[in-house]
Amino acid sequence: MKIGHWILGGAVVGLAAFGGVLAALHIDRQRGAGDLAQILGSDPTPALTVQAPAGRPAFDFAAAARRVLPSVVSVDNIRSGRTLFGESMTARQGSGSGVIISRDGYILTNNHVVQGASFLRVRLSDGRMLPGRLVGRDPRSDLALLKVDATGLTAAEFGDSQALQQGQWVMAVGSPLGYDNTVSVGVVSSTGRTLPTEGTILVDTIQTDAAINQGNSGGALTTADGRLVGINTAIASIDGGSIGIGFSIPIHRAKQIVDDFLKHGRARYGALGLRTDPREWLLQDDEMRARLREATGSSANPPRRGLLISRVTPGSPAARAGIRDLDVLIELDGKALTDRMDYDTIMLSRRPGQSVRLRWWSRGETKTATVSLAEAG
Repeated sequence: MKIGHWILGGAVVGLAAFGGVLAALHIDRQRGAGDLAQILGSDPTPALTVQAPAGRPAFDFAAAARRVLPSVVSVDNIRSGRTLFGESMTARQGSGSGVIISRDGYILTNNHVVQGASFLRVRLSDGRMLPGRLVGRDPRSDLALLKVDATGLTAAEFGDSQALQQGQWVMAVGSPLGYDNTVSVGVVSSTGRTLPTEGTILVDTIQTDAAINQGNSGGALTTADGRLVGINTAIASIDGGSIGIGFSIPIHRAKQIVDDFLKHGRARYGALGLRTDPREWLLQDDEMRARLREATGSSANPPRRGLLISRVTPGSPAARAGIRDLDVLIELDGKALTDRMDYDTIMLSRRPGQSVRLRWWSRGETKTATVSLAEAG
């Protein structure tokens, strides 16, 4: 049986044929909004005190659920348009989940939950329905930030996603298949997973066997005491249902994207200004290596490990460092590059203006340089 990776946005509701063009998403850059530290700095949730019988772990999932459930919302993706007869109409395209990260109404969810929406409707755990305003969305990280006009909300308390260990208890909270306020429990199956999906490559994800299904996207993955460590985003599945292999974006990566949304209205990524050849087998093939040596006039064959550079953008950081077409990028910030995933994993956490260390092969010589990254277009 074929297993694929499924995005968890929710069951799609069929729409009548539209005669007009659907409204475009509105990006609210929120000028003057505070940075992430300001948002997360108010009124932390009191710590839980859990007593356990002697010899048993102090896990109280009921208490953890009470702690996090008020912070998890449902997000409806609504599209508007016109029928073939010219009548205006709206319909729910799908639904997912979201997590309140500030008392004044900032909500973190997935990009694929909000993509294509004419407007967004947020359902709070207390039953209130509020319009959601899009602050920013980023297909590359599959994250989006919403804002509702409300105060005094219960914000999730952040945990340390970088400290997660294999086998550690976790809890998934969201609205699978439209069932709001659903809790499931499992463990961290693995960390640091790289996950190719239809729209992007997710890096450093948390794998869990906590049951997550369609509609859980954008919901919370928490520790056993209810602290937010991930945003549920995808599953590996045979038929679209849960088989106990789910994936979450770690919250330490999500924080970086949220901070970009608040400061710049968009996610910002660093760029070297080069493209690599997707045929990673080229450097393993002796004939191709000999042809590359001849094409570059090199005194020696290129290395078997690395990424073959197919194009360098003039004036880019890579060009200024002296990297040329048909060079081979061997290391990035001390990390040996064996495939494109290695490169993407590093670059997704690098921002414009940051410095990176490069090691590459060029015409028979091995060279090094430290360069400052440009902003990806």
